[in-house]
Amino acid sequence: MATKGSAGKPPKEKGKTTWKIMGTGLSVLAGIAATKALDATWKTATGREPPNAPESPEIGNSEALVWAGVTGLSMGVARMYATRKAANYWVKSFGVLPPGMNKGATKKTKEKVK
Repeated sequence: MATKGSAGKPPKEKGKTTWKIMGTGLSVLAGIAATKALDATWKTATGREPPNAPESPEIGNSEALVWAGVTGLSMGVARMYATRKAANYWVKSFGVLPPGMNKGATKKTKEKVK
């Protein structure tokens, strides 16, 4: 059972700030890379520039919906992949799950880390 620190707050997890910076930084970089790749793929596939403002009435409904779906999917996948890679690096470096990931981890994952 965790002991409480001053003012009844739980103690701060070690490396929490480092993990936030690392996880956020890699997610941002993955998002930038995904955006560049997606823009190039769209231009190659359609022969046109990707929609800058898909909500504009000048963009057709189907094009706006496809663009929104593809960008949402690619950003989600890029963020998830970057976070997983960062978590794997964290585990290899420190031998424990990153701060905050222990809550959602299965018993099998927790045993792997030990």
